[in-house]
Amino acid sequence: MSRILVTDLDGTLLGGSPGQRRRLRDALVRHPELVPVFATGRSLASVREVLADPLVPRPRWIIADVGATVVDGTDFTPVDSLQEQLRTGWPGAGQVRAALLRFPALVYQQDVVQDGRCSYRLAPHHLTGELTAAVEALGCAWVYSGGRFFDVLPPEASKGNAVRALAGKLGWRPEDVLVAGDSLNDLSLYRLGTHAVVVGGAEPALLTALAGDTGVHRPDAPGAAGIQTALEALGWLAPTAVPPLTDSPVPPLTATAECPPAGQP
Repeated sequence: MSRILVTDLDGTLLGGSPGQRRRLRDALVRHPELVPVFATGRSLASVREVLADPLVPRPRWIIADVGATVVDGTDFTPVDSLQEQLRTGWPGAGQVRAALLRFPALVYQQDVVQDGRCSYRLAPHHLTGELTAAVEALGCAWVYSGGRFFDVLPPEASKGNAVRALAGKLGWRPEDVLVAGDSLNDLSLYRLGTHAVVVGGAEPALLTALAGDTGVHRPDAPGAAGIQTALEALGWLAPTAVPPLTDSPVPPLTATAECPPAGQP
């Protein structure tokens, strides 16, 4: 029976030390019944770059652009029916950017390949009701994470909705799915009724949002080690004899809207 690991990338699957990441990768290789699914704010082009890292497990499915893109992880072909559903109502990047020009605090992410969303940098004190109302007037959704990243999305797009759509298509049962994340743009994953883990070092705002949810694993171990701790607690992996916090952390990736330092995409 397949079990599904739906994981964010930056700060989650890519978080922790090289040794921790290697142990999780090797465990997944030994257990092909554990099916990795990426759910990230990165663009598909950026995910391709990540896959060049030998410590990154191969995903069966990839959810990118904060839920606006869904592709087969073996050949990167879009899951057209799901992607069209998730992008329903998207007015287009040109219309979104034109409508938000009156908010100079929004800094468009020119260096980020964007598909089906618009990504900006935004300081917390500029996240106002006027701005979010303008986004909602466009018929769009928005998500703010890492204390700096503001994504404008199609109204149906989110990581959680993309996973729900995939689960419906492929027949996944909630009890066979573990979701893992560390930032606010992962919040929709925790509304699916599946097993869940918030890895160590997660964005405080995510922890606050999930404070009343006693079913979420909250290991101290960061990144890949936190995921492995949850898999072991569920009995999906045998407990490791190697302490999870023994080696030096991986240097942080360059922060973009696709890879916030403490959270997401």
